[in-house]
This record gives sequence, structure tokens and C-alpha cells, in this order.
Amino acid sequence: MLPTDQEKVRAALLRWTRGDEAAAAFLGEIAEVARLADDIVDEDENRQRNVCWLLVRTLTVLPANPFFIRHVSVLAPLINSVIVQWQLSDEWRSSRDALKRQFGFVMREAVGSIVTAVAGIVGGYDHAKATTEDFFELCHAGSRETVEDWIKD
Repeated sequence: MLPTDQEKVRAALLRWTRGDEAAAAFLGEIAEVARLADDIVDEDENRQRNVCWLLVRTLTVLPANPFFIRHVSVLAPLINSVIVQWQLSDEWRSSRDALKRQFGFVMREAVGSIVTAVAGIVGGYDHAKATTEDFFELCHAGSRETVEDWIKD
């Protein structure tokens, strides 16, 4: 999950996209969509509002983003894959198979692969690799959540 400090988030998005404003805006919207989807699933409060915000972002904001328009043939299948992994992660959370639970724990964070893909588009392999490391440090390195913690949640 991205930090709550918006200046830190903006700086990271611009770093990961090499200053491409449209690409940074695309990643920002993807982050908001993921957060809203998670809130809708996890919380009863403000569900109607969150669904409306999700619909606006996915049906009007993202389709108009210039970076998304230019790279839709690459990004759309990747987004579909992330959605599949997110759904399966939730299903596998309660699996009797320990390996599925472990994979589910990791797959729930598949949205990060969109960051890697965008970095690869704007800067190539080495930039994508460095961005993935940076993304991990910013969003995950401080977490001590285990598979068991996630299953209980």
C-alpha cells in the first residue's frame, strides 16, 4: 500500500515514471481504484459512495488518460491478470492447501506489477527493476504481517 503522505507518493510516482505526468496520473488512479475496491469488499461504511467513486475512476478517468490510451494493448491484459490474482488471493486465503494460502498472500499485492510494467514502458528493464525495488521499500518493507496474520484478518 502506498504511504499516506501525498507528497511522498507524488515524488515516487514521478520517479517511477521518469517524470511522465500522464503515466504518474495513471498509476495514481490505479492505486485509488485498488484502495476503493478493497474498501468496498472489507467495509460496509460508505459502500455506495465508494462504488460510485470506483465507477467514475474506471469508466471515465482511466479511459481518458493519455498514457493508458497509448499503451492499452499492454496494460489492459495486465490489469485483467491483476484482477484475477486479487480474486484468487481472497479465495485462497481460506484454502486447506498451505501453498495456496502462501501464494494468495503474495498475489493480493499483484497490483504492484502494474508499477513494474509502467516503469518498463517508460524506462526499460533496468528502470523497471530499480522501480520494483523502490516500490517494495516504500510500500512493503516495513510490514511484518505474516500469512497467518492475513488469514485471521
